[in-house]
Amino acid sequence: MLIHEISRKIGITARAIRFYEQKGLLSPAKIKENGYRTYTEQDAWRLQTIISLREVGMTLDDIRQTLNQSDSSSQEEFIYALQLQRSMLFRQWTGMKQMIDTMDRMIHAAKVNQTLPTEQLYELAGHNKAMRDLRDSWRDHWDFDAKASQFDRQLKDENLSPNAAYEAALNLIARLVSPLIGKKGLDVGTATGNLAGKLQQLGASMSAIDQSKQMLKLCESKYPQIELKLGNVLAIPFMDGHFDIVVSSFALHHLTQPQRTLAWDEMLRVLKPGGRICLADYMLSDASEQSTYIAKIIASGANKLPMMHEEVELYPIHTDLIAWMKQHASQVASHRINELIYIVYAQK
Repeated sequence: MLIHEISRKIGITARAIRFYEQKGLLSPAKIKENGYRTYTEQDAWRLQTIISLREVGMTLDDIRQTLNQSDSSSQEEFIYALQLQRSMLFRQWTGMKQMIDTMDRMIHAAKVNQTLPTEQLYELAGHNKAMRDLRDSWRDHWDFDAKASQFDRQLKDENLSPNAAYEAALNLIARLVSPLIGKKGLDVGTATGNLAGKLQQLGASMSAIDQSKQMLKLCESKYPQIELKLGNVLAIPFMDGHFDIVVSSFALHHLTQPQRTLAWDEMLRVLKPGGRICLADYMLSDASEQSTYIAKIIASGANKLPMMHEEVELYPIHTDLIAWMKQHASQVASHRINELIYIVYAQK
């Protein structure tokens, strides 16, 4: 095809096609005799892909990277590149929602005060920026991609305490959120999918998210029917009110305290009214236990806390989570598995 032919076929101008060529996104062959560009069906597919990715807001650099993954003939890498962009779009979308909410509150404040409430507007704007920075603050200090291949084996090692109670915690979550048949569920921070797979086997239609590409790859190999999305709990890549059930096991202690509050809010956001949320994790019973627990670890001769990292606060405080859930949900209940592991259940 010549340029005017592919222009008609795709529905874009010849000028746009030349622009993408100049940016290195398209490299058609040239006819030796006259130098005219000639386009193949592969070029047409590439142009359609470029247009589609531009429509969803991807930058030219991101499109180039995605197309390079496609050119490498690795479907897995191509899908990962698209998943990464989807996750970024959801982070932008949640940020835009926050901005709209802030604007509405500013408008309301201006109406109520009958004047421009400068101090309040400044406070709202500051809060909006803080929330945006918080959504962007997640860091994988543990390198979960590297740990993925050993994850399940380590969980089965009964000598690893407190992981001996792992299966008991998953079973209790399954009982608490039942009945599951016909329900749509989300597992947040799914890792290799142990909890999501259990709930799916009990009748739920499960989706799951994780920020680790390799964890998701292993999850897919174990449970191919689960819908998997790349993303993290600070900007869950699903629309509001999408799920009947939201669960998470042993993921939230990887967050800082401000991140945890945002995470709880995000999980309720994607939960339907009347939906059920159930979280299992390492927790300290209350704030006073922090110093005694650290002293106990030191006395035991351990050189680090189980599953902790120096840049993340100590385990979540159980009473903090209960108080937050009682403020934002109903029918809040708690179960203690052992000294460190709690399960908290609530209904939206």
